[in-house]
Amino acid sequence: MTDNISEILNLLEKQGTDFSTWKAKQDGKYDELYREVEQLSLKSNRPNMGGSGASSEIKHLKTADGRMLPLLRSEQKFADLFRGEKSEFNIGEFCRDAIVGSTKAASGPALVPTAVGSQVIDMVRAQTVIVEAGAGTISINGPTNLAQLTTGPTVHQHTESAVDIAESDILAAPVVLNPKLLAVLVPLTLELVQDSPNLDALITTALAGAFAAKLDALSIAILLADANIPKSLAGQDPAVWAKVLEAVGAALALNQRVPGAHISASADFIARASQLASTAGTWLGAPPALSRMLELQTSGLTAGTALFGNFAEAFAIALRSELRVEVVRHAKPTSGSHLLVAHMRAGGVVLQAGKLFKQLKTVV
Repeated sequence: MTDNISEILNLLEKQGTDFSTWKAKQDGKYDELYREVEQLSLKSNRPNMGGSGASSEIKHLKTADGRMLPLLRSEQKFADLFRGEKSEFNIGEFCRDAIVGSTKAASGPALVPTAVGSQVIDMVRAQTVIVEAGAGTISINGPTNLAQLTTGPTVHQHTESAVDIAESDILAAPVVLNPKLLAVLVPLTLELVQDSPNLDALITTALAGAFAAKLDALSIAILLADANIPKSLAGQDPAVWAKVLEAVGAALALNQRVPGAHISASADFIARASQLASTAGTWLGAPPALSRMLELQTSGLTAGTALFGNFAEAFAIALRSELRVEVVRHAKPTSGSHLLVAHMRAGGVVLQAGKLFKQLKTVV
């Protein structure tokens, strides 16, 4: 060690550099390198590789057996969980290689690597109305049990020495997260694959839209079937702004907050948007109290029924496996067609029924 120090001092003397000046410069370099490493470490633990602030952090749900399940908010990306996966997978090129022929696929089924690009999953989520309303996404790797809060405890004000505190249990129902398979079969001809330069965009957009529509339909069905979600006790037509405000008032009376999103049938959405004020030519529009509420519509609801509330806390999409595809070559030889198979396991789950509300034109 002494010899090394002596060599450094001799070298600095030859260069005409003072030791204290050299040491200060090296300390500065070390501090700068340390800050860069610390910043990279911080970014690597955040979604979007450098999102700012705590708002970018991915939350987790802890199961009874200690597993941590990532819960993505609607604006977060599924790709953030799988940065190690190949994120720019091209379905069009994959289909062309499998069907036209290449060293990647000789005969029989041609399988894509473990996951199709995560961007396809995010495209599905982006086109799903229930996610747009704020529902999160829970990524699971096997059957999982969570608890659904049905009734919360009651808080009592206590007077000294008085017997005035009653028991009030937290009631929670078990929820099994084990979504079924969603699958689609698409015939592909050699001519279509060879003659479509936009094949990747065509297939990706079609798959994302189809899976999004199915997820929406299944999620809406789950919400409508849940008897724990409070509903209108009097007629509150989603096609009329005054009745929407009345329904929100009923939800507020149940200790809910002003809803973050309102989902209605397309016909009710248009009817509400077409309302005019008493002065001709002036659109009525949303009441000021609901100006921040998202207005969404879906074909999964029939006219006269709407859903609103805090979807971010009340509902989630459980994703068991990401979207995967394979091409079965010559699956339909008599028509000269091949088959694109796409599948994923996903389904909706109600987490807190008391934070949602069913608005009904006709009470049932």
